[in-house]
Amino acid sequence: MIEKNIIEIRGRMFQVKRKIPLKQLNLNKHKDWVSIFKQFYHVDSMFKADDYLWLCNEIKIVDYEEIKN
Repeated sequence: MIEKNIIEIRGRMFQVKRKIPLKQLNLNKHKDWVSIFKQFYHVDSMFKADDYLWLCNEIKIVDYEEIKN
């Protein structure tokens, strides 16, 4: 079973796909490391917090109007 961690940041919801300890990464090695990570891990958002790099996808809020028959 896949655990689905959901976090809220400034009123926006994100599904956490992976957390990587910052001490395991050399982020200054490549100039465009952000786009490389986003493409490789299939995520649209990344955050640095609590000594981790959080790889996430934003949960989009859909506005809808119910149709009554």
